[in-house]
Amino acid sequence: MPAIGSRRAPTKGDQREQALLDAAQVVLRQKPIGQVTIDELAGAAGIARSGFYFYFESKQALLAALWDRAIGQTDADMGEWLASDGLDRAALRAGLMLSLKRWKVEGRWLREVFLAPDPGPEVMGVRERLVDDGCTMFRHRIERDAKAGLTVDGPPALLATMVIHLRLMTFADAFANPEAHDEDELIDTLTDAILRLVYGVTPAKR
Repeated sequence: MPAIGSRRAPTKGDQREQALLDAAQVVLRQKPIGQVTIDELAGAAGIARSGFYFYFESKQALLAALWDRAIGQTDADMGEWLASDGLDRAALRAGLMLSLKRWKVEGRWLREVFLAPDPGPEVMGVRERLVDDGCTMFRHRIERDAKAGLTVDGPPALLATMVIHLRLMTFADAFANPEAHDEDELIDTLTDAILRLVYGVTPAKR
């Protein structure tokens, strides 16, 4: 009879680490990380300064952990489109809208992680993984459609990287200039730009 697997329940340490990340996320929505102290981050989570260092070596390490978690959330936002084939404009648009709404809340620290010229080795490692590993599912989807003859010529990995950069820069600008464009207009334009980039065409009607 096969053994029945079980998932380890979160420990108190796991819960404290998540509480610290959640608290830091709230603090970093309001202030740049350069203006936030370790004591402030620890206090927001209800732990001592020494408790912070039990989980993270530095503010940059915490920021890297937050960004790593954000990557997973973004992949979840795009899950329906990533699992489908062909243009599937509706699924792509829906996923991009979910990500835009997240950026409008978390954009201050997301911009800092993605655009800071020297964010530190921990954050830079996550940034590089976003480009290398973080676009893997985009690449796999594009590879499927390339085999079906649906995409433009070009390496799927390069196309996926371009899509990732286009999406992130658009959302970073949307956070910095929230009144510049209507939300639906921005998402419609981004959706069609991605479809043109990957497939060379867009649906005839929105």
